[in-house]
Amino acid sequence: MATQPATERPVRVLLIDDDRDDYLLTRDLFAEIPGNRYVLDWAPDYERGLAALCEATHDVYLLDFRLGEKSGLDLMAEARKNNCSGPIIFLTGQSVWEVDLAAMEQGAADFLDKGRLDAVLLDRSVRYALQQRRYEIELEKQVRERTEELARANEALRHADQRKDEFLATLAHELRNPLAPIRNALEIMRVASDKPAAIENARDIVERQVGQMVRLINDLLDVSRITRGKLSLKMESIGISEAIEAAVETSKPLVEGAGLTFRQSIADEPLRVQGDRLRLAQVFSNLLNNSAKYTESGGEVTLTASREGKDVVVRVRDTGVGIPKELVPNVFELFTQVDRTLNRAQGGLGIGLALVQQIVALHGGTVVAKSEGVGKGAEFSVRLPAE
Repeated sequence: MATQPATERPVRVLLIDDDRDDYLLTRDLFAEIPGNRYVLDWAPDYERGLAALCEATHDVYLLDFRLGEKSGLDLMAEARKNNCSGPIIFLTGQSVWEVDLAAMEQGAADFLDKGRLDAVLLDRSVRYALQQRRYEIELEKQVRERTEELARANEALRHADQRKDEFLATLAHELRNPLAPIRNALEIMRVASDKPAAIENARDIVERQVGQMVRLINDLLDVSRITRGKLSLKMESIGISEAIEAAVETSKPLVEGAGLTFRQSIADEPLRVQGDRLRLAQVFSNLLNNSAKYTESGGEVTLTASREGKDVVVRVRDTGVGIPKELVPNVFELFTQVDRTLNRAQGGLGIGLALVQQIVALHGGTVVAKSEGVGKGAEFSVRLPAE
């Protein structure tokens, strides 16, 4: 047996008119409409009409100009004042353009002359009012969505501006910090020219502080190159252990100097990728340095590398201060630091993890952060396509 089509919902129409004869006439006109799908209700006075309009239980409102001592224009004005709205068709018993124009200015969807009203005209006007209402609802939705989108964009810009200001303040601090020991070391070298041991010690201080400044400046240059699409990679087939070995050699002194235990586990099977050996070493070194900076003395940093399906996965885990769960999605954003008060003596600009993400992306890979919360450590997983 064929399925019957779903019945279209009737259109509820409310006539606000203090004349019963007008109601009966209007009811008869609706009855003449072919395939009539309208349900006509009646509000016989101003107060009940206003209340019904504000309850918004009807699809269309037919509003008469004459409503006792008040008028339909008065009702529309009061409805607007009370934030009540709906598609209104204004009915007049005379061709007075001033009244019709005033009704349109108050928000009426259409106006009809009751003396010339017939079923066809009434049906057409109601359909038009419904269509206009659908357009208004869609426009309101689009405006609301656009407003929310702009609000989110504005909030993002505000946060970005705040991070930029914090970054500039941190940059000034990090670049200024080495100057004091460099200046003191130079003074020692000037006054202790006859003391080779003191000069050697001062030279070591200068080298360490200059090295720190060079690393900061190189990170800044790398960020600039990546954001401008100017970073070039020397891609070749490499074993991931080669990049890891170079990273560990760079970072192990920092890890051990922080009083941490370092462990590593690399799978015996060949783990080869297409990549830039130096840039991948930079990625793993940055992750190891990050763990060292955010892990208390006595903690542990672990690096593992293995093959998972078609990918080579390198994980760096630590037992450090962890990351608040709500901040995990933001740790790779430029100029972001989870909590400056948690940062150890190594300092930082909040661009190391941003560099990690962008360099990994240039290799066709991904990096993901994970933490169970504050005090529960963190894990960073780098996933690269295997050869």
